[in-house]
Formats: sequence, structure tokens, C-alpha cells
Amino acid sequence: MKAYWDSSALVEALQNPKSRQALARQGGRTRTHSLSEVFSTLTGGRLGLRSSAEDALRLVEDLAQDLEFVELDAAQTFRALGKAKRLGVRGGLVHDLLHAEAALLAGAKKIVTLNIEDFRAIRQGMVVSTTG
Repeated sequence: MKAYWDSSALVEALQNPKSRQALARQGGRTRTHSLSEVFSTLTGGRLGLRSSAEDALRLVEDLAQDLEFVELDAAQTFRALGKAKRLGVRGGLVHDLLHAEAALLAGAKKIVTLNIEDFRAIRQGMVVSTTG
């Protein structure tokens, strides 16, 4: 099953060998924006430790080897923002909606995330799971 990994799941894959193995074995799809979110999390200290930029870059580059990237163009982003308006999506949840739209574009049947509740209303028929 094609799976789309958001940044929270990618950070988890760096901490959990079972998740990392699943990503390596099955591959995944994501937006390139997820790489900057992972880098930010690793270097920002929210995990209780702070990676150096050099280590974070190495980890993100390693993750990228097992990912396919899908991007929304401007027109697709505007359509997604129109959908956000119709769905009442506000604030930071718009980023998750853009992930869901990219997942649909990639043909994913599942979104892998640690933020399951954030995706419940915007999953658009896809399975939402914490595991790949």
C-alpha cells in the first residue's frame, strides 16, 4: 500500500528502528517541505535533545533515500486552500491539509503520522496510521 509520511512520522522513524525499517522496506512519499520540518525539529531541541546542523542534515539526507517526493504546484495549492475554507480548516491545520492533498496526488492510500487526530477530518478517504 502506498503510504505518505508526514514530518512527525519521519522524526519517529529516526528514533524508532521498527519505523525506520518499515520506511526503508516499503518506501514512502512526502513533500520536500517535510525535510525542513524534520531538520527544524532535530536542531530545535523540542525532542529534549538538540542535534547539530551537520548531524541533522546527514539524518535528513539518509531519510530522503527512502522517499519519493510529490509537490503541489500553485494552482493545486490554491485549490487546497479553497478546500480549507470550505472545511473550516484554520491555522496550522492547513499544513496537514496540504500534506493530505499531496498524499492524494501521490496516489497514497495511507497517511503515516503521529498526529492522527489532526488528519481525521481531512483524510479524504485515506487510512491514517502511526505505522508504515
